[in-house]
Amino acid sequence: MSAAGPEREPQQPRPDSTSTVHGEDGSHCADGTAAQEPPTSSPRSGLGAVLQEEEFSVSDAIGGRRGIAESVLPTLLFVVLFVATRSVTLAGGAAVAVVIVLLIARIVQRQSPATVLGGLLGVALGAVLAIRSGEGSDFYWPGIVINAVTLLILLISVIARRPLVGVLVGLLDARVQDWAADADARRVYTRATWLFMGLYAAKIAVQLPLLLTGQVAALGAAKIAMGLPAFAVIAYLVWLMHRGLLARRDLR
Repeated sequence: MSAAGPEREPQQPRPDSTSTVHGEDGSHCADGTAAQEPPTSSPRSGLGAVLQEEEFSVSDAIGGRRGIAESVLPTLLFVVLFVATRSVTLAGGAAVAVVIVLLIARIVQRQSPATVLGGLLGVALGAVLAIRSGEGSDFYWPGIVINAVTLLILLISVIARRPLVGVLVGLLDARVQDWAADADARRVYTRATWLFMGLYAAKIAVQLPLLLTGQVAALGAAKIAMGLPAFAVIAYLVWLMHRGLLARRDLR
């Protein structure tokens, strides 16, 4: 890529597809949408929302206030109601109800319900498990399993020399569609994939012992703290790595 020249190549349109790695609560880990969206579509959020920006936006990365609400409210409501009432049925039912409300809000506003549907399935399954066993900690089993499966998928992608972050970024940013043929880009996105692997491994290492010992309140706090805040940190680091790669390409 030339740093200067008499003519500039026309800018390629941003990819129109959406690619997402979901967290344990259905929140984004990497997401992208069209560069221009109709007013009724959902706002861009996740890693795909910031990859092509010159400045990193935490709000874009985590989906703004709506992203925070969809990620935090079900778990927070479950913990508060369970600690206050010791009723698994009430806490689990309320958590499912709030996700349904968030889902309906997206549908009414003609926004993509995909991420909320993922969260609804996880919350509903967790509520069923908790109500059946009478143990509030069982509410978190689906999240632990999803974290483990995601970690395994990321590991397999690295072993196969097709790191998942590279695959997703290649779909989201046309400037690095050839990343797999570029040794520098492969190294960058392999390291980025390892960062996400570290996040999911940390979630399991912290949350599984709390689950096995029935620490419902502590587990809820850990899940919230290691959700969007931790993701925002990893997204920022990956953004820095991506921008550094683009800068080195410009100098070649």
